[in-house]
Amino acid sequence: MNGKAVAPPGVLRAITIIERIGSVLSLIGCLFIIITYLGSSAFRKPINRLIFYASFGNIVVNVGTLIARAYVDQQDSAGCQLQAFLIQQFLPSDALWALAMAFNVYLTFYWKFDAQKLRKIEKWYLLICYGLPLPPALAYIFISTKKRGRIYGDAILWCWVDTKWDILRIATFYGPIWIILAGTIFIYIRAGGEIYRKRRQLRKLDSSSAAGGTDVEMFKFEEAYPMKTTEISVTSETLAPPTPDADPGRESESRPSHDPKPSAAYSITISSEQEPRPAARNPHASMMPPQAKSSRRRNHDLNSAAWAYTKCSILFFTALAVTWLPSSANRVYSVVHSGDSVLVLEILAAVVLPLQGFWNAVIYAVTSWAAVKLFVSEMLHRAGRGGAPGGPPTNHQRNRSFTLSRSRNRKDEDSDSMKELAGNAIPISQTSRSNSQIRT
Repeated sequence: MNGKAVAPPGVLRAITIIERIGSVLSLIGCLFIIITYLGSSAFRKPINRLIFYASFGNIVVNVGTLIARAYVDQQDSAGCQLQAFLIQQFLPSDALWALAMAFNVYLTFYWKFDAQKLRKIEKWYLLICYGLPLPPALAYIFISTKKRGRIYGDAILWCWVDTKWDILRIATFYGPIWIILAGTIFIYIRAGGEIYRKRRQLRKLDSSSAAGGTDVEMFKFEEAYPMKTTEISVTSETLAPPTPDADPGRESESRPSHDPKPSAAYSITISSEQEPRPAARNPHASMMPPQAKSSRRRNHDLNSAAWAYTKCSILFFTALAVTWLPSSANRVYSVVHSGDSVLVLEILAAVVLPLQGFWNAVIYAVTSWAAVKLFVSEMLHRAGRGGAPGGPPTNHQRNRSFTLSRSRNRKDEDSDSMKELAGNAIPISQTSRSNSQIRT
């Protein structure tokens, strides 16, 4: 059975509809990523930044998959060649971005890279993820033989590498993708042992601190990861009206006839200092309860931040692996059986391949759920006010905005690299909030 005749016309029409529905969902997801990332700084953490970069490649791919089978019978047309180029160039990019995320995990766990160092190498990620697939994608437009014709042609689902050139699909597309995914798996397996060890260490530290016993390991941990504390004091007061003893004549000269409403005066003081490493401190001494609580909270935040980044990376990788399984299995079957393909695998590929942008958006939203809720709340509030400026914010809104601002402004902090990776994915602890004193 030849690959091109694998499906009857009715099935091919159904495949076209499936591809276009998936493409529209992915385009919506990509637009959600771009709008929220650019519109709210709450989303701007390192893991989201890589998904943000990947979303542009997803948009271009979905332009190609949205065309579906419109040009498969016109192999020499510009539409067919353009669609095939877009798919060959940008569809593998998600696999490269998954490798970049895994590499960030490796750099963080083994080389202690913080958010600033990771951002400096993102230009190389952009160059590799979008530049590496370019040479074959561009060369295939100009290659043609008398026996097989042009490389780009009918690939059943859309215009891509023709079934007569199946070996090129393995050599320059599926093969490199699975090598990349294998490298990603290797990094996660290697980092998994380190992650598990640190989680056990942090649980042990938490248990030891909670029991109130000696904390030698806590002392060592704090020496390895010095923390910076920031004290923020916000004072607000209402200007009181003049006392009855004030001179009426002088008051009439200095004040207008209509008294304005009392205005609120705010005073904000921010002080920051690095906690010095203890030089002569006895590690066997019992920790004071406030210090134990603070150290236990810092360790918990560090642990949570590491997992926030790693879980998002693994979710991205898992969605990518599921996306490529049906089409990869079908391509291997096609090579082994001289061009034959499996109809069920073709349909599954039509379902999952256009949905990369959609799944990226789901992962992006799930791992940034607090920021999503805040963003939606702000949009609904603005819509309810008709876009007009509202009244003064309530104390709850002011406190929430102030807390988020503190969690985002980390440029000058020398905090631990794991915590910076997760950015504001980790809610500020109650202990951290207690450092902000708001007096009315």
